[in-house]
Amino acid sequence: MAKPTNPGLARLAFWSQNMLVVRESNMSWFGFSYSLEEWKRMEALADKVGGGPYLKFLLLNALLFVILTGIAIVGFFLPVLLLIYPDTRDLQPLPFVLLLSSTTLIAIGVGLPLTMRVAAWLCASEELRAARITAAQDLALERKVSWQLLRMTLIMCGALVPGMLLWIALDIDGGPILTVLKIVCALLVAGSVATAALRKMPS
Repeated sequence: MAKPTNPGLARLAFWSQNMLVVRESNMSWFGFSYSLEEWKRMEALADKVGGGPYLKFLLLNALLFVILTGIAIVGFFLPVLLLIYPDTRDLQPLPFVLLLSSTTLIAIGVGLPLTMRVAAWLCASEELRAARITAAQDLALERKVSWQLLRMTLIMCGALVPGMLLWIALDIDGGPILTVLKIVCALLVAGSVATAALRKMPS
């Protein structure tokens, strides 16, 4: 029986760079914690990336994720919704929320790891692109990162269902305030990450 091919090192290296940027920005992501030894290894992996390729990775991964999310909506969400409710005026909250949560699970749980691997491979150097994960420490770190991403997705989708049902039941109108807050938060995070990434670029 053939041994399974070890995963490439590129995604782990770019993820390591990503988490170092978060740490250097004096931020922390809930559920993404690492031991001192893991941080040391991630620092070594991040050195293989560089600021320029990392910025390209962020942009390309975002673009690929948007495209894949669109495919999930057009190819899964809308066909299933119209199959269940040919007349959307009969739409019920619970089936709609469950379907939306399932689409989110597909987009983030399956799509995000996939787009990260593709973006990392395309943005990596030839040496990093060809490298495979062979060390036991790297294999354990790769499994941990994969589990962290999956756990984040399950928590998000699990919170989405009761949260949206409560929102619908109470007929909450977020108004422009929530929209402004979301934009401000997104800009702050993007600016912080970009600033830390630029610091990594050689002067």
